[in-house]
Amino acid sequence: MTISLFFMFCICLGLAYGVFSALGGHGGDADIHLDVDGHLDAGQSSPVTGAVIAMFLTGFGAGGIVAEKAYAVSSGSAVLVATLTGLVLAGLVFGFLTFVLSHTQAGTEYTAEELAGKTAEVITTIPAGGTGEIAYVVKGQRERAAARTADAQSVAKGSQVLIERMVGSIAQVRLSD
Repeated sequence: MTISLFFMFCICLGLAYGVFSALGGHGGDADIHLDVDGHLDAGQSSPVTGAVIAMFLTGFGAGGIVAEKAYAVSSGSAVLVATLTGLVLAGLVFGFLTFVLSHTQAGTEYTAEELAGKTAEVITTIPAGGTGEIAYVVKGQRERAAARTADAQSVAKGSQVLIERMVGSIAQVRLSD
């Protein structure tokens, strides 16, 4: 097999892999973690995704063909140009995906400190000295948490409370004024 056929094979493989990845929904994979509290933490996009691999293969093949046929360079030089072309194009796709994914994340992550001062509704009565349940809205999303009162007083279902702080996964609350 000549080097030209190898470059053409890479172009076809890259295009086929790109179509396969796009149809399979793996074009812009992201590193996403689910923490113990059930909140999503979206990390950085990975450079090993369908779109990036497909662009490297396609760019490698196209760069090699152009270098070999249009500029009549040696096979070794054509492989070097092909590699550089593949890396540059894959890097551009990776940069684009990273930019797009970082600007389209839902942004529903929040910290326990952000809950301090929020109003919540008691959805399960908080017994004196015991634990009940509250519901609150944070970043446009309704969440629930176990709750206790700071003064160990009972709070009836339907009451409005203020979240003072989070102690682990339990909200410490007080009756709203």
